[in-house]
Amino acid sequence: MSATTSTSEIEFVEAISAWIPESDGPVRASLTVAIRQAIISGRLASGSRLPPERVLAKALHVSRPTVSGVIEDLRRGGFVSSRQGSGTWVSATSAPRDEPVPFVEMIQADGCIDLAAATASDASWLPPMRVETADLLMVDPSNGLIPQGLRQLRETVAQRAAAQVDGTTAANVITTSGAHQALALVVATIAPRGSTVLVEDTTFGGLVDIVLAAGCHPVGIPRDDDGPVPEVLTELVRRHNPSLVVLVSSVHSPTGTISSVDRCRELTNVLADAPTQVVLDETYADLEFTPSGRPLSVALGNDVIRVGSLSKTLWSGLRTGWIIAPIGTCLAIARRRWKQFDLGPSVASQLFALQALEGIEGRIAERCSALRGRYAWLRDALTEAFPDWQLTPVDGGLAMWVEVPGDGAEFATHAAANGVAVLPGSACRADREPTPHIRICFDRPMEVLENAIERLQAMPG
Repeated sequence: MSATTSTSEIEFVEAISAWIPESDGPVRASLTVAIRQAIISGRLASGSRLPPERVLAKALHVSRPTVSGVIEDLRRGGFVSSRQGSGTWVSATSAPRDEPVPFVEMIQADGCIDLAAATASDASWLPPMRVETADLLMVDPSNGLIPQGLRQLRETVAQRAAAQVDGTTAANVITTSGAHQALALVVATIAPRGSTVLVEDTTFGGLVDIVLAAGCHPVGIPRDDDGPVPEVLTELVRRHNPSLVVLVSSVHSPTGTISSVDRCRELTNVLADAPTQVVLDETYADLEFTPSGRPLSVALGNDVIRVGSLSKTLWSGLRTGWIIAPIGTCLAIARRRWKQFDLGPSVASQLFALQALEGIEGRIAERCSALRGRYAWLRDALTEAFPDWQLTPVDGGLAMWVEVPGDGAEFATHAAANGVAVLPGSACRADREPTPHIRICFDRPMEVLENAIERLQAMPG
């Protein structure tokens, strides 16, 4: 679209196609976020004129006052401009400069060093594995469609989980295609459309996308250096009556920190009597540099839903995660999965995961040792190269949370243009608002990290 082009209602709806209309409550906030993201990504081009408010209201199946409120929110944020009798158009200052390549494409571009994705760099932490047709012929049922997942794998996951929560059995486990699907299944099953879901602010960016796609309203729980603030959580639960509260029980993403035992105790006191379902994200729990004992998981016990994965521990391409929940909840999730998501996870992947879990504690110890070394090297290198950056001390995981001068998203765009992809901190915010933070993954070979530092130092300005 050129700077003078008017956006048709069809083009507009396609630009925000991931947004799902909903009733009073989340609609204004979630619609504002969806349009803002469409502008930032370039799907709604700088200078393009938006359809009239009455047309948007009809196309989006929302009220005219809701559209007016959204436009006002976007106007205050500098994303659109309006003039009486002339309509509303995307502000030139809100769009990417000189129409750069979209950020996701920059990450994937040839020669770009990817420090944005918090993933293992390759599959080298997996043990030798083999699955043959004879193994598949032993599967029960023989057609391989198992919504709750392969029993042998569920038993193994339950045995590991019982170290924190007594009484966990295979009946409490559903295996999934990674933690991302696990979270999506939980939200789709537990959170009614239009309800509020409390998430940590900051948090795993994919969780916010999942909540919005389910037609729910994500509200961020402010964090301090020790994790979610208990007093604010109390007030948010009272004010919003959320359907879900999603917290991290161990290594936090994106900051890499672990809440203290005292903070976990305070959060437990808040949640013990709260009329809401608690979900604990344990995706990074195996990657604690110093084992914490996961006090939040232990204290909250069997009433919570726990989500885990092998993606961070070993390799994301394995695509194996799980949900641990009360039996009735597991059955409800399995039914929802069958109707809406898929007919069950890949049996072959689950058999590989079962082999990967054999002797995993030794590999975890080796992996954490390697991660500590890479983190320490990158921390020292960044401190020397960029003394005005503020680095959050890391207790585990794969990535660092860094405060840079200026806007993190602008920095990420410039860094990607110079061959290094980092994640803008706004992608980890519940409201996607700008922040001076970026996330940098340190789980890369040393030569890659060294090359990345050289490229970042060579950035103009």
